[in-house]
Amino acid sequence: MPVTYADYVNSGRIAAILNPLLHENLYDAVGLRRFMTFYPYTAGGSTTMNVTTVTRGYSMAAASSETSGGFTATDPTANQFQLTVALHGLLMRATDLFKVTGPGAALDVDYLLSLLLESLDLTLTDLMAGLFASVSGNVGQSGVDASADDLYDAVYYLRLNNNISQDRMAILHGQQVNNLQESIRNERGAIEYTQQTQNAVQATGRDGQTGYAFSHAGVDVYQCGSVPTATAGADRQGCVMAPGAFAYTLGGVALLGQEMVNPQDIIAGTNEMFIERSRDAGNSQTDFYAKAYPAVTEAEDLRAVKITTDA
Repeated sequence: MPVTYADYVNSGRIAAILNPLLHENLYDAVGLRRFMTFYPYTAGGSTTMNVTTVTRGYSMAAASSETSGGFTATDPTANQFQLTVALHGLLMRATDLFKVTGPGAALDVDYLLSLLLESLDLTLTDLMAGLFASVSGNVGQSGVDASADDLYDAVYYLRLNNNISQDRMAILHGQQVNNLQESIRNERGAIEYTQQTQNAVQATGRDGQTGYAFSHAGVDVYQCGSVPTATAGADRQGCVMAPGAFAYTLGGVALLGQEMVNPQDIIAGTNEMFIERSRDAGNSQTDFYAKAYPAVTEAEDLRAVKITTDA
């Protein structure tokens, strides 16, 4: 009688082995940090930092008299927007047994730490996208698919509000991107023969890190899963913007110093974020905390317009 594999499963053989390579499931790694203006955080006794805004562009007026004053004083229009830092964190916990059995496995403590390190950019993305609903301007229509007309309406809105920059970005949900591309495919007239239109209709994917999908009407279109829902989940609310629409800051965690955090417990860190280790000896486990103090706000409302379309 032959010796078979089935006879020795769970004794001389095991049911399965682990491959040292890891398959990562699909997820949205797009970060929007680069679309915001960074203002260094000034620690001055408050969690809130005011940033002064000023309006330029004053012309001279004719004098009312040749020999006497005749001018009215003009004061520059100044205002402020605020950035309020707040603690954000992500906790991952590993037991000693997870570490002991780690050799030969793709999922180990180092992999958990890599997940913590990428969390800052994803957090800033969520905070920025969460502000789209507060933008005053709106194009598109609830319950109606995103279209090329919506994109043009957004461009017209920004142009009317003196956004002269040629850098315009549309941050849209994947469904909005799909509907927009379908609309561009059906464009007729002079626009259908442009190279930009041809590139847009032929685009079949997006950049995994930046989210870039294609360009149309002078707008770079990006896909991002953080784009929020609206109208009780029936719509998506993306945003078309010019540079300077949103701003962010990060509280300097380097100020914590040795007085607050034991340097031996810092696994990785910069002035923007750090990963801290906390040992629970009684339960033979270790907690890893990623911590940062971000703040995101809408810096100037007229530099952006939200695009509300069917989800």
